[in-house]
Amino acid sequence: MKHMKTITFKNNWLTATALMLVLPTAFFILIGILSEFGITWPMETIQPVAEYWGIKDPPGLNITSVILFGPMVALLLTIFQFLKIEWHFSSEEFLLNLSFQKRWFPILVAVASMGALVMLSFYMFVENCSC
Repeated sequence: MKHMKTITFKNNWLTATALMLVLPTAFFILIGILSEFGITWPMETIQPVAEYWGIKDPPGLNITSVILFGPMVALLLTIFQFLKIEWHFSSEEFLLNLSFQKRWFPILVAVASMGALVMLSFYMFVENCSC
């Protein structure tokens, strides 16, 4: 049997980039949840800072794109940090092995990305549901 081909990446810069893509989404989800419970100080705190930086309008396409698509890109950047894929082709069979490596930082970022995606999906469902 010949050697198996492998796909795996081990780069903490990719994981750090993925974390930066998840943080804006997590921040806005947290602000939304807290405001539903009557805790408005996070929004009241960030609003003057944003106005000082010249941001007076609602979020534009840039930040909206990061909030919506950041967790998906982050998940793609981190999944191959801890998922090891090996395959081998022969005339009789196709052998595919999937294994998870214990790399906790990428796993935590992937879990945060999936959590943000679940929350965004739930929000879109509830917001658009005519139940």
